[in-house]
Amino acid sequence: MTALFDTACVSASTISKQKHYIAGIEVTIYGASEVAQSATSVACLFLLHPRLETLTYVEPIALRCLQAHHESSAQPERGLIVASFDQRNHGTRLVSTKANEAWRSGNELHAIDMFGIYQGTSQDVSLLIDHVPSYVFPDGDKTVDGWLCAGVSLGGHATWLSLVNEPRVKSGVVIIGCPDFQSVMTHRAWKSKLGSYQEDRFIGSPDYPKTLDSTVRRTDPAGIIMRDRPQTESSRLIKERLGGKSILVLSGGADKLVPYDCSKPFLDLLKAEGQSLADLKDIVYDGVGHDCTEQMIVELVIFVTDFLSANTESKSKVR
Repeated sequence: MTALFDTACVSASTISKQKHYIAGIEVTIYGASEVAQSATSVACLFLLHPRLETLTYVEPIALRCLQAHHESSAQPERGLIVASFDQRNHGTRLVSTKANEAWRSGNELHAIDMFGIYQGTSQDVSLLIDHVPSYVFPDGDKTVDGWLCAGVSLGGHATWLSLVNEPRVKSGVVIIGCPDFQSVMTHRAWKSKLGSYQEDRFIGSPDYPKTLDSTVRRTDPAGIIMRDRPQTESSRLIKERLGGKSILVLSGGADKLVPYDCSKPFLDLLKAEGQSLADLKDIVYDGVGHDCTEQMIVELVIFVTDFLSANTESKSKVR
């Protein structure tokens, strides 16, 4: 996926970059050396790349978030580090190129492969939350007490899973991602002219097995909160899974690969039932396809900076 945003900061940046090998995952940590000595706490932002890309795709985003934070008033009190790693079956973790392809490219297991990859990536985020502090701040002189997650496309799908399944992730930015895997796959099955879709048997077919459907229903945001749920149950689950979290959703209005219409029912439910429970900002860019644009990255950087500043102020008031 071509990065339609400014990447010039990569060659000019002096921000520190460390590599750690954590539980078999090569993790790049940005900004650890720049955490101020006066900082009493540290937040960590996970950045997750798109399908068919690697962690280098999100490096400019990491550097821009850190630069903005270093220029903010929150920096002396609250540090920020950014963590990135190759998603499962990508980059240094690649085991099958075919498993990253879609139905149209000859991968008959597309739905199973895709969900498993980003579900695994979301689980990696939870694993790394357990262990990153020990590697980055082994002396225990800094407390990592804030966890954020942001991702593009496949990384956006994984971010949704982390938001709904990992209580420690309190904020997330989803760029051209979707909280409803079944909806995206059903749309893609139609576009791919799969026989199972045309015969009205897609869900439960080998293209989308019943066992996959069961897994999606208990791990995917729409599956957990919305699908086949009464309104009262959905409201309870929004509070339980997303209560108190801040979420920014950035979508392309002309996206044909992950159409906004696949996300809209879930987002509408969240706006209607979860307005007082979760802080959701939903922006759709007219005429933008399945692309990550400069305007989207500007919004992401502002969102992360504002979230950290707000949390720093609330911590100061507690003191």
